Amino acid sequence: RRTRRALLLELRRGAGVSGGTGTRRGGVVVLLGAPGAAWGRAGGGSHGGGHSSGGHSSSSGHSGGHYGGGGGDGDLSFGSFLLLLIVVLVAWMVLRRIQRTREAQGLGPRATAALGAATGAAVLGAIAAAASARRPGVPPAVATIRAQDPGFELETFLQRAEMSFFLVTRGLERNDPAAIRPYVNDALLAQLTRRIEQNRSQHRHVLLESLNVRAVHLVDAACDAQGQRLEVHFDLVYRAKALDDANRVVTDEGDDRRRAERWTFVRAADARTPTTGDVTASRCPACGAELKLSLDGLCTHCRASVTNGSVDWVVSDIRPAPFIGFTSDSQLAPAAPTVAEGVTALRAADPAFSPDAFKTRVRSAFLALQQAWCQQNLDAGRAFLSPGAYFAWRAQLEVMAAEGRRNVMEQLEVQRIEPVRIVHGRVYDDLTVRITAACADYETDGDGRVVFGDRTVRPFSELWTFQRSVGVTTSGKPGTLENTCPSCGAPVALTQIGECRYCKAAVTSGKFDWVVSRIEQEDDSSDD
Repeated sequence: RRTRRALLLELRRGAGVSGGTGTRRGGVVVLLGAPGAAWGRAGGGSHGGGHSSGGHSSSSGHSGGHYGGGGGDGDLSFGSFLLLLIVVLVAWMVLRRIQRTREAQGLGPRATAALGAATGAAVLGAIAAAASARRPGVPPAVATIRAQDPGFELETFLQRAEMSFFLVTRGLERNDPAAIRPYVNDALLAQLTRRIEQNRSQHRHVLLESLNVRAVHLVDAACDAQGQRLEVHFDLVYRAKALDDANRVVTDEGDDRRRAERWTFVRAADARTPTTGDVTASRCPACGAELKLSLDGLCTHCRASVTNGSVDWVVSDIRPAPFIGFTSDSQLAPAAPTVAEGVTALRAADPAFSPDAFKTRVRSAFLALQQAWCQQNLDAGRAFLSPGAYFAWRAQLEVMAAEGRRNVMEQLEVQRIEPVRIVHGRVYDDLTVRITAACADYETDGDGRVVFGDRTVRPFSELWTFQRSVGVTTSGKPGTLENTCPSCGAPVALTQIGECRYCKAAVTSGKFDWVVSRIEQEDDSSDD
């Protein structure tokens, strides 16, 4: 059992290095002899691609990517291991060269130190190159896609990819082929439906506990006369269970494990980004009407084929992959050298931007979302969550509710909010803050009994990344902080993708104000 903070331990320090007294299993720390430690709070994803939990274990009984037998718990791919090995060999060779040069030339201490410093810089450069190789750049084909489709933006696409991941996963957990129909093509639907039917015949369904998208990265792309293809890598963390029709546990992995998946999105060569919404917004990408599909994937309003890739992106393949351990650094844009320089850049584009006002929003969002998490009702904090983060939180809360578990946070106090990183991208500005707080953090069962954690107040620290569209400026008008739609002024009432139910404005898209897109956990001193 883990409370919210345990769901986030995997999200820190790239490959999931964690402090504390325990053993690492599948990338998370399992405490030994410390039942009183507080480990939890609400979970978010981690977007390596500028925003924003692979394969299931064989006990899940699924195939085809994350419902297909798992991608293993390895931290590094073979390529990453090979790069590391090369770096070690280079360092050894350089050090040997220093020793031989010193012996042959009789160099004094200063000369030897200078040579060593230069060599050390070279070795560090090689190590940095090896590390950056683990964060793939943007494939050249993306520029071709953007040239053909000016409405395409990779950052927006990756947000949609994560939403598709959660929507498909949710449908698979519920053994509901109709729920996954809008997002996958016919061939993949047939494959996944066979597995759903198999689960139904065995009277069981899969549950992914503590599901976190650790990172989202675009790893390959193609654009030619035959069509367009984008391959997205998801680093994942979860604990897979199989339950019967009465929700009794049939199989249980026992702890969280790290896996990964590769999802392939395809569309026709002449397809363009819809301006009226897509299937993740429950709209037909062809006509913009409320999404209602026939069994063969045709829109019941305009009869367009929505799921064959002719009008929009559709998932054509899901397969397991090694866990890479991508960092949360943006794939699309570098961070400002310092926070001060980042703030200066923000103020150049938005003179009314105030760090103090921003911290006020951070505090409000933090407290509202913690309360929403504990109440297992995201409505109160929905306006502060990006669509991708909302789907991640909802998935975790649904699993907890299904198991009769609830996270409780008592005496919550925010102690400090400190900006630590600012990224200026093509589409979004990301501003990451370190939030230092304290609370009593524990988990209860359906009868209200404490099953994990305790009522001792302990400090903790988290990194929250807030995102806003480039070009948006501080208006000073009432907005989500005042429970008001920033577009039409009505009381905030949002759809699952964050659109105002009155004016249809995308309130949580970052087009109006800062929203939470990622949360990463930091260890606190009490766990050292």
